[in-house]
Amino acid sequence: MSADLKKQLDSIEPQESPDPADGVDQSDVVTAATAETREDAAGRTGIVRAFALIISAAALVVALVAAVWFGAGWVRSAVSDAPRGDARDSALDAARQAAINMTSMNLDDVPGSLALARSSMTGALLDSADKNKDQAETLAKQANVGMKSKVLGSALTTLNSEKDKATALVVLQVTELGKDKPPADYRYTWNVDVTKAGDVWKAEQISSLSQPVLLSGGQGQPPQAPPADQPPAAPKPGS
Repeated sequence: MSADLKKQLDSIEPQESPDPADGVDQSDVVTAATAETREDAAGRTGIVRAFALIISAAALVVALVAAVWFGAGWVRSAVSDAPRGDARDSALDAARQAAINMTSMNLDDVPGSLALARSSMTGALLDSADKNKDQAETLAKQANVGMKSKVLGSALTTLNSEKDKATALVVLQVTELGKDKPPADYRYTWNVDVTKAGDVWKAEQISSLSQPVLLSGGQGQPPQAPPADQPPAAPKPGS
């Protein structure tokens, strides 16, 4: 048996024992591999962040371009609408002023009151007022009724700024001041067509949309409104 044991021991080949230093080297290798992996991950993260920044910058540029474009569009729209807005305001102001001038009468200056009314007229309306100027003055003096008015409400109903024409609805409160009579307040509702004469808007036609309505004071029935197709050449009491 000792011979067999001796034979087994002789069959074992010699092998080099592991050196402790080799174990340290293996750990360093693992650590280096881990560090390299982290560096690769950090590098990929940096690339992703850089790409995200590029996309964000591009989106910001697109947003700025869009804002400039649409902002410029709003400016162009505002500029293009400005002339029409000016025409609308001027036409409405002229209609209101014409209605007031034609429903005002100062008995101390009848010719001046009629001239004021004519200053707001143009076209056929002015031609009729000029033609009937003397008759209107005589009638106003005979009636001996003063008038003053104020606008209760107004609005443009049509506007053709290309042709310088517009139509306005004007509601007035007209106060008649007759001699030896209490004041009477009436509500007038007029349709005023205005057109641009030179640089100024003026009335070229006036029509009553309803009979004058007695608001307060007065005696008897309210006055008759002027015919729709034939507005008065000059303001008359109760017209």
